[in-house]
Amino acid sequence: MGVDIFFVISGFIMSYTTFNKPRSTNSAKTFLRHRLYRIYLGYWPFYFIMIITLWLTNPYILQNLDILNSFLLTNTSMSTLVLPISWSLSYELYFYALFVFTFLFSIKQLYILIPIFTSFILFLVLYSFFNINFSQNFFYSHFLLEFFSGVLLYMYKEKLTKIWFLPLSVICIIVTYGYGINYEIKNGLFRVFTFGLGALFVVQTALILEQKNLYPQITLIEDLGNASYTLYLSHLILIHIFYFSGLRDFFNSQNILLPLAGFFTILVLCIAFSLWYYKIIERPIYTKAVHLGK
Repeated sequence: MGVDIFFVISGFIMSYTTFNKPRSTNSAKTFLRHRLYRIYLGYWPFYFIMIITLWLTNPYILQNLDILNSFLLTNTSMSTLVLPISWSLSYELYFYALFVFTFLFSIKQLYILIPIFTSFILFLVLYSFFNINFSQNFFYSHFLLEFFSGVLLYMYKEKLTKIWFLPLSVICIIVTYGYGINYEIKNGLFRVFTFGLGALFVVQTALILEQKNLYPQITLIEDLGNASYTLYLSHLILIHIFYFSGLRDFFNSQNILLPLAGFFTILVLCIAFSLWYYKIIERPIYTKAVHLGK
């Protein structure tokens, strides 16, 4: 559920931060360079930490992993990745590559071309789903629909964030997530029409609440948002260490209170680490890279 929300937000934020930029090749190069810095400079430290962690705790697993393509983020097979969650970053990079082409067109043209392109991707996804002779493909993956739904949400946000949409969005969230959870949908076309649509309505609901000042601004929530990439990349490593350090066994008990305490312990550790790492390491590295790249 979180990955789908991440994809929708990504499409929205890319539009929010670039639609007011000059439509030029220089803007496109700057956009792509900054995105590559953000993805790889955030990812590579945890890639190496995970390799070291696996080597120290469970080295035989490394023999079955795709080390090179994991490093380059050119593999989406979770079972062979050093960091299994990095499959989503491959889709993120592909979306950025596609998004670069938006700088070749005026905003007026994009309001025509992006809906057409999204419809074309939807056609390919549906056609590959219903036609067994037409294989599904990374380059027209159903996940692209989630990214571009975020783009469309930004483009038409003035119309889609009216207050009367709020109850409708909440109902749609309940229905889509309820269906996805009930039928344990994890991938494929139905994921887009359950968790993908649910993610779109979650982001739309947040926009409505924000626009109408219906929730307070909380600094911690904003800090967590900034550190969310670190949290995403680091949590599996911390859970892995939590397990092999014996802490999980310590908290594993028939008594419901002790496992619950263990859950909140690892949750707090993951959040605290991500906040610290983002502030002390990730943000300074990215800022320095952007400065040097000018």
